[in-house]
Amino acid sequence: MSARAIRSVCVVGDGIVGLSAAAAFARALPQVEVSIVPAAPDPAAVAEIQCATWPSIHRFHAAIGLDERELICDGIATHLLGARFVNWPQEQQDWVHGFGEHGLKAGDIPFHTLWHRAFQAGAAAPYWRYGAAALLGAAGRFVHPSPDPASPLGGFLYALRIDPPRYRARLDTLTALLPRHAPFASVERGEDGAIAAVGTADGGRVTADLYLDCSGPHALLRSRDEAEFEPWDSWLPGRSMAVRDVPGDAVDPLDRAETTATGWRWQSPLAERTRSIELSDDTGGVAVRFGRRTPWIGNMLAIGDAATAIDPLFGSALHLAQDAILLALDLLPGRDFGHAEIAEYNRRSRAVSTRMRDFHALHHRRAGKLTAPLPEGLARTLEQFKRRGRLPPFEGEPFETDAWLASLIGLSLTPDAIDPLSASVDPARAAHAMDALATRLAQATEHVPPYPQLLTRLRAG
Repeated sequence: MSARAIRSVCVVGDGIVGLSAAAAFARALPQVEVSIVPAAPDPAAVAEIQCATWPSIHRFHAAIGLDERELICDGIATHLLGARFVNWPQEQQDWVHGFGEHGLKAGDIPFHTLWHRAFQAGAAAPYWRYGAAALLGAAGRFVHPSPDPASPLGGFLYALRIDPPRYRARLDTLTALLPRHAPFASVERGEDGAIAAVGTADGGRVTADLYLDCSGPHALLRSRDEAEFEPWDSWLPGRSMAVRDVPGDAVDPLDRAETTATGWRWQSPLAERTRSIELSDDTGGVAVRFGRRTPWIGNMLAIGDAATAIDPLFGSALHLAQDAILLALDLLPGRDFGHAEIAEYNRRSRAVSTRMRDFHALHHRRAGKLTAPLPEGLARTLEQFKRRGRLPPFEGEPFETDAWLASLIGLSLTPDAIDPLSASVDPARAAHAMDALATRLAQATEHVPPYPQLLTRLRAG
């Protein structure tokens, strides 16, 4: 270990985010002492209570040594193919946001441009019906993507739906050998403003080179300077969050999103219950406020809701947290915490969270929940898509363009004009190929077992 290298890390918070960070740092840096200071759960921390995730969770699990089959067999997770949107926008037919590819390109011509031309001519089914994940999910079926490039059930992505208490317990077991201290009580700062130590409830004092604030929106290690919080109130509606678990056994590979009279609701069907998270402007639930803070300041790095508090649409909160952990390991500075490394981390984190915020704001705008001007990035995205059916590039894009296209088209946004590049493909030939693809997808889906049957078989070993 070099003289400049970080030798110790103190993780404040022992929820899903804190234990994820502890597991990742301990595995990636076996020469570093990683310890955990528990903290009282923050009920407003979306990453701690949400079941949905993005497909990126597989990359994080590979980094910390979690096996998908084990999570499924132990009742910790189920497979997730996307989400069904109901009454979103209002009075529109239900649609499905499925992960991964939709359709097939014709050479360099994107599928969605050919679909748009055929749809305007009344010769195409809804866009989501050309995505394997969406079609499987709508049928209540699941199979792992086929490695055969000729198979219609290849090329799609899937995520995992986690049971938060069981997932946290599994992470707790994974980090069982790491030192644990008494619960958090206070933070001590040096003359330069850097954290000197964390005080614990038993009167103890924990020192480290790097402190990770994984304590949720109340951000226990942050100085009480509200001015540094950037609110997203104008674009992410809902000031009150209610979390309810209701009995149920209808496990489904799709989550469900729907608008309500006072806000909106996200539902995740687990094996024994359904978790419902509802956002509104009422005052009956937990008060929430979405936005972000600069994550890395000196020897303190905020992760998860302590850095970026985002609403429970899709599984973005946990995605941002686990992505931030991997980015921190990639850009880890020395104990001098050089400005260049920290500035680069903050810049890249800001780019990712901005695009995720824009993605969420798109859905709320189409649901009729927003009246404020759109953020600049989303406004440019919508302008480019409306004019030419293409998406402008952005640094920090958290996922492939397939996710944007599935939502833009599912939310009934289509270009004003047909992409002229599609003229190189004969309309009749394109329509025939689309019909053939839809037929192949439907036939392949019929041979996949219903997800409850598959889940029972997997858990039986």
